[in-house]
Amino acid sequence: MTDWFVDENDLLLGRRLAEQRPGVLFPGHADLPEVPRGTLDDDWLQVVESRGLVVITRDKRIRYRPVERQRWIEHRVRGFVLTGAGNMRLAEQLELLEAYWDAMQRFIAAHVDGPWMCSVTRGGVRTLIAPP
Repeated sequence: MTDWFVDENDLLLGRRLAEQRPGVLFPGHADLPEVPRGTLDDDWLQVVESRGLVVITRDKRIRYRPVERQRWIEHRVRGFVLTGAGNMRLAEQLELLEAYWDAMQRFIAAHVDGPWMCSVTRGGVRTLIAPP
């Protein structure tokens, strides 16, 4: 079973997913005491790596800022970025994840080791940082 980490930028999404699916954690979650709310990206990236979690985020900085992207790679993070979801309501984000959950699980099974990053859009799942 895959365990997930939803970035603090998407706290409401993380809480809702945690209600619907096992193994979903987010900053401030009781089962993730080492990542309280307000934890910096570089700090939670280390925890995600050490716990083998898969990230779900909408944080565009990770995709476009060279330092953030390099940290993702250095920490061998695996994750999915909801691209184009910036204006989506929570229900639409949940629908998007539900539509591609099985494809995401298949990608994880085929690419156990990180780093890698995929986008999830209405058009499907696309690789942004290729797995090793």
